[in-house]
Amino acid sequence: ISSVDERLTGWDVIENTLYEDQVLIDLLNMTAGDQKYIGERNYRTDNILHKVKIKIRNKPINVNTIPLKDVMGLNFFQNSKKSSSIYNYNALVTNIIMNYVIFKTGDDWEKLLHKVFNEHVKVKDNVYFHQTAIYPLKGSGRYSFYATRYDYLRIAKTIMDDWNNNTCAGKYLKTIYERRIKKNIQGYEQAASVAGRTKKYGGQFHFDFSGLKKRKILGMDGMGGQQIIIDFEKKRIIVVNTLDQHYNWKKIVYNKIKQ
Repeated sequence: ISSVDERLTGWDVIENTLYEDQVLIDLLNMTAGDQKYIGERNYRTDNILHKVKIKIRNKPINVNTIPLKDVMGLNFFQNSKKSSSIYNYNALVTNIIMNYVIFKTGDDWEKLLHKVFNEHVKVKDNVYFHQTAIYPLKGSGRYSFYATRYDYLRIAKTIMDDWNNNTCAGKYLKTIYERRIKKNIQGYEQAASVAGRTKKYGGQFHFDFSGLKKRKILGMDGMGGQQIIIDFEKKRIIVVNTLDQHYNWKKIVYNKIKQ
């Protein structure tokens, strides 16, 4: 992949859909123009295709549970058209990015994972991505990533170190920070969380916390209220490990970021 401005061409999985020939940075920033079909902008959920009448196991189609090629092959997406480029968070775009990397690396996919996690981050335990839950033998990747809480912290520290040491990965992080976009999501902000209390988004990360817009802070928001916040300038990392978000986010997260 040459840069964040590379176009997704020559990949049969997304042919004849609104995602074909799009620029990678627009997918990284969740501005793919797919808000008529999926996403939180209009549907208040990130993974369900509400307009599709087809169901699997009597449930609406969830893009996290069937292979990407099957999703893109639906009449729903065939000959679909891109709308205006506005922030529209959804899981489908992240799955497209995930599978595009698999497509580009080919037989070197496992080598790439080893280089990133074992050699660069130096994780201590196994880490892994999911395949889709239905028909997993079709080989479609899913963005869901699993690691121990300590290895997540090692990943976060590596991100912070890369930024401050201006490595290749650090230059990428600064690029997506510079290319971040405004969310403009009035009306459907989430409960107190990284996603709900930040103003900008870039490269699959949240930036510009409310009241702290001038500070370079990266935020990740996970399932059940899990949080990782990296303050690049103060070289601090805040982590919340939880199964469900029954805690005072302002007290134990935001107030700590402000310090």
